[in-house]
Amino acid sequence: MTIQKLRPTFTFTEDRLRQLQQVVPEAFADGKINWEALREALGEHLEDETQEHFGLTWPGKREARRLAALPPQGTLVPAPGEGVDEETTHNLFIEGENLEVLKLLQKSYAGRVKMIYIDPPYNTGNDFIYEDDYSEPLEAYLKRTGQMDEAGRRLTTNTRASGRFHSKWLSMIYPRLLLARQLLREDGVIFVSIDDNEVHHLRQVMNEVFGEENFVETFIWRSRLGKGATSKVTAKLHEYIVVYGKSKEQLDFLGDIRITATDKKERIRQWGQGDRREDRPTMYYPVFSEEFGWIYPKKPDRTDGRWRISKSEFEKLQQKGLVVFEKQPDGRVEAYRIIPAGTQTETAQDSILDTEKVKTTAFGSKEISTILEQNVFDYPKPTTLLCFLLELLNDKSALILDFFAGSCTTAHAVLAQNREDGGRRQFIMVQLPEPTPPDSEARKAGYATIAEIGKERIRRVIRKMKEEQNGQLPLPAAEDGQPSPLDLGFKVLKLTRSHFKPWAPLPPTDAHTLDSLFEQHASPLVQGWTPDGLLSEILLLEGFPLDSRVISLEGFGENALRRVHHAEVGHKLFVCLNEQIRPETVERLKAGEILGREDIFICLDSALTDEAKVVLDDRLRLKVI
Repeated sequence: MTIQKLRPTFTFTEDRLRQLQQVVPEAFADGKINWEALREALGEHLEDETQEHFGLTWPGKREARRLAALPPQGTLVPAPGEGVDEETTHNLFIEGENLEVLKLLQKSYAGRVKMIYIDPPYNTGNDFIYEDDYSEPLEAYLKRTGQMDEAGRRLTTNTRASGRFHSKWLSMIYPRLLLARQLLREDGVIFVSIDDNEVHHLRQVMNEVFGEENFVETFIWRSRLGKGATSKVTAKLHEYIVVYGKSKEQLDFLGDIRITATDKKERIRQWGQGDRREDRPTMYYPVFSEEFGWIYPKKPDRTDGRWRISKSEFEKLQQKGLVVFEKQPDGRVEAYRIIPAGTQTETAQDSILDTEKVKTTAFGSKEISTILEQNVFDYPKPTTLLCFLLELLNDKSALILDFFAGSCTTAHAVLAQNREDGGRRQFIMVQLPEPTPPDSEARKAGYATIAEIGKERIRRVIRKMKEEQNGQLPLPAAEDGQPSPLDLGFKVLKLTRSHFKPWAPLPPTDAHTLDSLFEQHASPLVQGWTPDGLLSEILLLEGFPLDSRVISLEGFGENALRRVHHAEVGHKLFVCLNEQIRPETVERLKAGEILGREDIFICLDSALTDEAKVVLDDRLRLKVI
């Protein structure tokens, strides 16, 4: 009998070893790595161990890497009533700690996500950054969010005086990027917003995680238009978006990734009060134009003026072809410096996003204030920025993930872009229920956490879009797992403890204690488990996406049988979680009326007799809990 026990598993390390084995099979023997064979296979590509190595390291890096491979201890359960059109939508909002959530998504979403966008803490010295618990990450999360009796752990800022300022931030971002990469499709891409505080470290970490050869671009985005200084030295008006592909060669961006705009002209002649020739005699000199001959800097009244730049600088610009001469209506000849599109200086190498198109955080603040009728979130990204990134993808059915969702600008942008171009994009938002400050406008407005702000924003955006659709033809219903042309809904799930009892290594103990432990684990499930919550965990364990269609089947009497299917999974899942499965149900399953040979039937181990297990195992794939 080949009946399989269903248990939580996490194969992050095993999956990576399997990928290595596919490339270098001769380096494996009996499931273990043969280091000598691996060295021979890599040959000259190995670095000499006696030499110093290039790379970024920091205190805690080893633990951060190990944290990514630790099995998750939680699960995701539905929160009915907090979403919109929950039974038919393919969009998800997950409330929980993103490291644990990324682990839980590995089986169902590995290799399925087209685009990841994240806006993590910038590590400015005022950011709230949780220190991950390397022994019990879920326990730490439950304490912080008040889901355990022990007092919640308060947020603290990662100040520069903490001693490991950059190390803490790197240890936070590193395991999340490792897990995020596994979720991307081969033609997938990740965009990471960041500022000057950590952009250099982020590039080094992403080179390690994604491979330096998969670096695509660093966009420069003008996030502010203010002229006032944000530091004692100068104003910080720009942020960055660092872009990497899972496999850069397979990326298919729509058009040139470098942003172009019309070349600009800047007048080189200068006049006005104090701009006389005698005030700056070195700036008064003739320049030669093949069309107009020698030209002097004359003012409109024909008196001597001066140039804005030195003679040597002028000559350099002419040599580069960056000077143009134009005759004015009054007969004077004017000289202009050409500023090429997409550059701020002559040496600029990065792409600069057109501020008129992607807007600034001021526009983002206005957006959310309009939607929620008050300012409850500081400096959110504008939807125009995310819509620009979505347009680059050249994929209108992409799955979009944002695991630092904040106020859910990304979800808003997905909905808006789908309405704009008829796309079928889907989103997964992940946000920690981070408490809003006690005296903040958000708390006064009734938003206890950042997650509440994000969910309410999505609800209101959907409501407005539906109101605007009144009078139009209704959208066709979703069929065969495919979303409607405009999916105006989302489902909410929350991170909580697994429904399966945790197993831990036991020290030597006496027989009485062992008997007691066996009695406690007669059932693998915790007390108080619910069918809906356990079904959600079963989907994750079996690799079914959380937007799978679940249908309750009729005609099974006292037994509640549900069928689960998804367009991207080749078989169906049938689940019955009743304490006892009736003989008539076993007969119908045995007859093969509803299940195919490749379909899986899951039930409680105690719900079937041994005879029924033998009968069903011969007819279908049977798994028991």
